[in-house]
Amino acid sequence: MTASSGERRVRSGAGGSPALPLDMGALGAAERLCGLLLAGGDEGEVAAALNDEVQGLQLSWDPESRDLPTTAMRAAQAYWQSLPRSGGLPEVLQVEPERLRAALGYIMLVDVGEETGDFRYALYGSKIAAVSGFDLTGRSIWDIPTLSAVQVFFAGCYLAVGRARRPLYSVHEAPPSITVSAWHRLILPLGRAGEVRRFLVCNQPLKSLHPH
Repeated sequence: MTASSGERRVRSGAGGSPALPLDMGALGAAERLCGLLLAGGDEGEVAAALNDEVQGLQLSWDPESRDLPTTAMRAAQAYWQSLPRSGGLPEVLQVEPERLRAALGYIMLVDVGEETGDFRYALYGSKIAAVSGFDLTGRSIWDIPTLSAVQVFFAGCYLAVGRARRPLYSVHEAPPSITVSAWHRLILPLGRAGEVRRFLVCNQPLKSLHPH
């Protein structure tokens, strides 16, 4: 894709991956979705904002442990809750794998870039990669080989969590090429100097949208 007046370049991330030509229309859509999420928009409103291209949406801010469907997600949440805080935000960017053993393979670390909408995978869990068929470590969320609406959904969620400084749990249907029914995602913000700079994400594929 050739950069034009409707696009801008996002700086390259870790690992020297090339700069990404970010479609300003996609970023604008992600910003609008972020605003909708922060305003308390429900699943129907969010789906409509994504032209109903992302199916089976479920969204929950600040989920209780009992509302999370797997041991891995509950372990990630418990670890995040145990971290030291400054201004209500965990001031830790490096995670301790030995304390996340129950969630290993389903953990992603997503870095916040200097440009709005620049979210890059510092770590892309091995079990996630095995199911999806690709490993995006060092790459941007805009590099995910999927529908643009799904990319916008991810970007909007990360923008919203970064600004709200609160955890967000989401569910959406997997594409037909994936052998599971749904992706369950828990986004947990991590900070430095009071600003969200990284997300600890537990992303787990399950065979049901409603595993309970």
